Amino acid sequence: MVDTFLSVVMVCTGNICRSPMAEGILRDRWLKRGHDDLIVTSMGIHGLDNNPPTEAARRVCEEHGIDISSHRSRPLIGDELSDADLILTMDVVQREYVQLFFPIARDRVFLLGAWPGPENRKNIIKDPIGGSLRVYRKTFEIIEGHINRILEPLETLRKP
Repeated sequence: MVDTFLSVVMVCTGNICRSPMAEGILRDRWLKRGHDDLIVTSMGIHGLDNNPPTEAARRVCEEHGIDISSHRSRPLIGDELSDADLILTMDVVQREYVQLFFPIARDRVFLLGAWPGPENRKNIIKDPIGGSLRVYRKTFEIIEGHINRILEPLETLRKP
């Protein structure tokens, strides 16, 4: 990894719905702000490997001009988590899992729905797996809202 790049890892359960959507949205919004110094990836705590995003996740992103079709799920990768500047999870279980099994990254793991502020129950981004396209669209809107909210604080983490 190049030291001048900001590195963000999105984490969810299977890495086929929420975290690929979050990865795609953040990459898109960062580039639209005129920045090209971000490495954003995603992983899942349940170790799915090499699965495409769900059809609904892919479709909803496509409706917003974001292509996640080449995404393939990945389990947590210790070296990448250790090198990340920020690790954002969709719920408390994922945050605690990363903190437990990758203690070196403990102080850089937060809920996407809360960072950089305090947590509460409203910060959880529910898993849309098995839900209708309407549920996926709502999940996309929630993730998009959080991504838009964190862009400014992320810019303060940019490296010289």
